[in-house]
Amino acid sequence: MNNKPVKGTGPKTNKKKGSLEKTVVLEDRGKWVQPKSGDKFYINEDAVFPTITFEIETTEGAPYEWSWVLIWPATVSGLKESAKRKKLLKTFSEKGNFKQNQKKWQVNLNGKTIGGTLTVQVKAGNELFKRSVYILGKNPGENRVKELLATIDDVKGFDKLVAQESKFKNFINADGKPIVAFDNGYGLTQMTNPAPSFEQCWNWKENVKGGSSLYKVKQRVAKEYLSQHKRKYTDEQLKLETWSLWNGGNYHIWDSTNNIWRRKPNMLCDSETGNIGWNMSKSDNKDKSEDELHERDKEQYKKPPPKKNRKWDYTGVCYAEHVDK
Repeated sequence: MNNKPVKGTGPKTNKKKGSLEKTVVLEDRGKWVQPKSGDKFYINEDAVFPTITFEIETTEGAPYEWSWVLIWPATVSGLKESAKRKKLLKTFSEKGNFKQNQKKWQVNLNGKTIGGTLTVQVKAGNELFKRSVYILGKNPGENRVKELLATIDDVKGFDKLVAQESKFKNFINADGKPIVAFDNGYGLTQMTNPAPSFEQCWNWKENVKGGSSLYKVKQRVAKEYLSQHKRKYTDEQLKLETWSLWNGGNYHIWDSTNNIWRRKPNMLCDSETGNIGWNMSKSDNKDKSEDELHERDKEQYKKPPPKKNRKWDYTGVCYAEHVDK
């Protein structure tokens, strides 16, 4: 996969003044039988790539030199339904070329289920053809996602994380493009680290499989942590520890007096958020209520300052408890 923009063959853009969005200007050359310029095709709810056929009309003889490039600028969407996107995080691309005697080509993007703006170019003798279409995606819905998860071993509880991360959506319905978070999280499982491939962003099944693999890693780490020194733990403790590690940090600490695992005692969670809390052992937070702390810090949540300047934290403890509601 080539993640750099490809020069020369793709669509042009012009940026609107005062906007983070770019308007795509599709180049079109030559006489085409199909498809129409700017047509939209959809990867369906089962992650099946659409049937797309490009066909030129020419009297020039074979062979014909075909080339294509698919480009997707991954811009931040958030989870809310809106066609308006923000900062560009990364540009994904895929390309290919071949010669053939036929004047038509059924699209095959190196066998991958991926989307974006597809531009196809054909050189036929002295003629040059160019046309672009859009490949978008449709959401699978909760049932399809759970059916897939049911076929994967050792991912109990992962469905609740998917519900928390994306509400079982891989795409923003308003524009048919993958969900992209400000922290480089993509799709249903908000894959961040390791960074997802082009196909894991667009093929929701591959996104779920990738997320499931990471979940198993977090679960294994949780088991190793909770079972150290041959200590005992419950299924509930394993679930909370795994969820906490998914977001960042341990949920439990060992109570050596009573010989049991306990929740970290000094963390107070902001119940109006998904993973924000306060360390109540800090002097800035001590003896204050949740309401007081929320009122003090809520404006910082929108544009978080550096960690050293914050009196609150992103914490896996609060994330796990939010998921468990």
